[in-house]
Amino acid sequence: MAGNLPFQGLERTHKMLGFILNLPESYCRIKSIFCGKDSKMTFIFRFIVVSLFTALLLNGCSTPAQKTSAEGTAQMQAQAGYLGQGEYTGKYWPTKEWRECKPEAVGMNSDKLLQAIEYAATPAFNAEGLVILRKGHIVGEAYFGNFKINSRHVSHSVAKSFTSALVGIAIDKGLIKDIDERICQYYKEWDCKDKDDLRSRITIRHAMTLTTGLEWQENWSKWDPATNDALKMGQSGRFIKYMAERKGLYEPGQRFYYSTGDPMLLSRVIQTVTGVTAFEFARQNLFKPLNITNIDWEEDRDGYTSTAWGLHTTVRDYAKFGYLFLNKGYWEDRRVVPAEWVEKSTKTDPSVKMWNGYGYLWHVNLPNRLSISRSPISTAAIPPDGYMAEGVRGQNIFILPSKDLVIVRVANQTREAMDLVKFFTMVLSAIES
Repeated sequence: MAGNLPFQGLERTHKMLGFILNLPESYCRIKSIFCGKDSKMTFIFRFIVVSLFTALLLNGCSTPAQKTSAEGTAQMQAQAGYLGQGEYTGKYWPTKEWRECKPEAVGMNSDKLLQAIEYAATPAFNAEGLVILRKGHIVGEAYFGNFKINSRHVSHSVAKSFTSALVGIAIDKGLIKDIDERICQYYKEWDCKDKDDLRSRITIRHAMTLTTGLEWQENWSKWDPATNDALKMGQSGRFIKYMAERKGLYEPGQRFYYSTGDPMLLSRVIQTVTGVTAFEFARQNLFKPLNITNIDWEEDRDGYTSTAWGLHTTVRDYAKFGYLFLNKGYWEDRRVVPAEWVEKSTKTDPSVKMWNGYGYLWHVNLPNRLSISRSPISTAAIPPDGYMAEGVRGQNIFILPSKDLVIVRVANQTREAMDLVKFFTMVLSAIES
């Protein structure tokens, strides 16, 4: 569709500011590359240049509503290029390709939807791709800078939700008995008979609800391995070995702590019960039915898939995964993920007492989950049935069954985070019927 057309004012400035802000940096992948801090002089130089460009933008560029010239008309047309065109064609499966339609065809207001897209395109957020689906049709889509419709984007922790789906599939196939299987049987480093070793009681349920009680520190306020075990694990290159060496500090199931390490434990579980890597198992049982082929998933030096991060695919293919869950695990005439697993994994587990914003590697109960973002905007307008996959630096798959809505956003935000409550509320306000 026409989603590659740039805003004549906003997108040009986005590119210029993005180039300036990221000039000395390379894109960071959690597996093995870690960014260093800029010098004080570099920061000052950036601040000055960004300030100059901001002044130019404010004084030299007008919004479409302010401009009535031919240039203003062209800008309106360029913005409209981010919206779907055509009519709603009814239920279909996007196995080969997605269909698009104008927002009004599925009960959405084009002007309000454009405002949401424009907010997501704020230069400071370093947005790279965005797609908004209603009733299975693309109503909004945008790409920025050098990122294109077929470009693959790193998922970071969005990959955790894919891993959750793989566990559900493995249980459905009888390869895993249930989520209360003890993980120690897959880790010879842990003695299942040693009752004094807390690790002997860790189950698959604990790994998916981030309640293993293993020693772990994960601080994302700064990108520093000294205060972040996720980065240390990535740096080690041997993810499973790193996790096998963690000590048990708390009784499993008693303490929720956001840990990228917990779902990494599932990589060996899946590989052991299936006989193939988690990535290959996903190829055969998840990606193939959806016709997702432009995809990669990182692994460690021992050949274990990085089940906590490191999946790379396109915005539209992330949307397929979201649409699969919106349809309760069904795709065409096939059950890909059991419907009962979709229901269970996207709700809070009753055994988790400390936090009701997390399911089985999904962020759930969005009004409550997003309330911790410190947004000045109330989460009251967000439906409680919504849930999301989320990764650091601005990766999201939003799924709202009650609104028949899927949103995918990928970014490389390093300085200012987008207000998810504001963005989500803006999109919801565009829904009129």
